[in-house]
Amino acid sequence: MTAAALRWIRVLGGLVIAVFCLWLALKHVQFGALSSAVRNLDWTWLIAACAALTAGYIARIHRWWWMLRLCNPAIQWRACVWPLLCGFAVNNVVPFRAGDALRVVGFQNSLQTPAMAILGSLVVERLLDVTILLAFFLVGMVDLRGTGVNLIYLRTAVLVASVGAIIWLVLLLVGRQAEAFLTRLCRGRLLGKWRLGPAVERSIQQLFKALSIVRLPGAAARLLLISSVVWICEGGVFAAVAASAHFAGRMFGPWFALAAGSLATMIPSSPGYVGTFDFFTSSGFSAYGMARTDAVAAALIVHAVLWLPLTGIGLGYLALASVRSRRNELVARPIRPEE
Repeated sequence: MTAAALRWIRVLGGLVIAVFCLWLALKHVQFGALSSAVRNLDWTWLIAACAALTAGYIARIHRWWWMLRLCNPAIQWRACVWPLLCGFAVNNVVPFRAGDALRVVGFQNSLQTPAMAILGSLVVERLLDVTILLAFFLVGMVDLRGTGVNLIYLRTAVLVASVGAIIWLVLLLVGRQAEAFLTRLCRGRLLGKWRLGPAVERSIQQLFKALSIVRLPGAAARLLLISSVVWICEGGVFAAVAASAHFAGRMFGPWFALAAGSLATMIPSSPGYVGTFDFFTSSGFSAYGMARTDAVAAALIVHAVLWLPLTGIGLGYLALASVRSRRNELVARPIRPEE
């Protein structure tokens, strides 16, 4: 089976999962009641939601800039803005995490950082995000004890926590050994035969230099603190939308919905995480006492707030950059004398 066929199978599988999860979210909801719930939202809260979203992305940019400084101390904060925003925007509309690939290879000139170092920063970024989200999720589970919450939440948390713990242990305990082993392979006969050893060795060193930041206690603590700010702000989006739906449950409910919905984006799905995000977010709201119809309405509005502004800004920038690049090519093209 070819690689292209495997990619299409994965895309179709993701679409099936997305449709199934969307059906799960909507199967007990009447569309008339859902429409009424949306109309009854207090839309002024969306201003607070957008403000929280903006604060969260400022914190994301700062965190990424701080990581990239390990490999390029001269990098400026503003250089990280558009690569990060465009990467997230492309992830919202294109499968296979294409936005991450764009951040790694599409902005090297503006970032002035090796591709493997950027890749390493993205690995650390994902690890930090999963760690904070799991912490939120487990706090929510403790807060829900005795309420009969569905065991699927606990089982999912245990699975993801186990994977995350393994990755942390690998980076902390055997990171240097793994780098040394791969370096020895680069210096072996196989790669030396094609003179690839030095280039591959440099790439490995750049990757592990970026990953090594989590082995520095002070740096790891600072990154975890910034990551907490990122997700507290993004939880503010959920809280603002919940307030617009007149949510009267326990205070931690929006952050539990944030953790449930965001962790669910790790499940293969459609671009933009349609279905998976909506089902688990609405289930998180429902677990904290929000009526099912209101929970689905809140999940859909949260999804729109998270998706629309960022996608519009990121894709708009890419479109303008493409136009400018094309214009510069035309200007730089030499004019041929008339024959």
